[in-house]
Amino acid sequence: MNIPAEELAWIEDMAGLPGKPAAGNPVSAAILGEWLGITPNRIHALARDGVLPRNPDGKTFPLKASVAAYADHTRAGSLGRRADGELAAEKIRLARATAEKTELVNAKTRGELLDAKRVASEWASTLTDLRAAILAIPQRVAGRCALDRGTTQALDEEIRAALEALADEA
Repeated sequence: MNIPAEELAWIEDMAGLPGKPAAGNPVSAAILGEWLGITPNRIHALARDGVLPRNPDGKTFPLKASVAAYADHTRAGSLGRRADGELAAEKIRLARATAEKTELVNAKTRGELLDAKRVASEWASTLTDLRAAILAIPQRVAGRCALDRGTTQALDEEIRAALEALADEA
């Protein structure tokens, strides 16, 4: 799209854009500041920090090289902030994990938590003892009540069937 030079100058004038020196021409800190949208003092500070190149005269700046250097500088700064944000998020995640671990240790110390393997082992032992006691019922009842062998056998079969049904459900 070709815009006539007069129209382009009128648009730049209406937009308040700075003058258009050639890309290789030296510009002052004030003009470079207008191009970059920063103050001349900031231009000088960036030049002192080695961000912006100066011309050999030490007073002017090469326009194209300065704009490119400033763009690189701001791009690097934004990448650093993004990395800082990721680092902060990781630090927060680590702090939460550490806090959760500390809470678990404290709860275990207070006796609020139990070891799952130990609980399972205790329950297995208790249920084994319970099964043995229940299976002994027919013999004990037969001795007390003078039951015949058939009745004792029937009682034993019913108890075993009930225990099997419970085992199948679990």
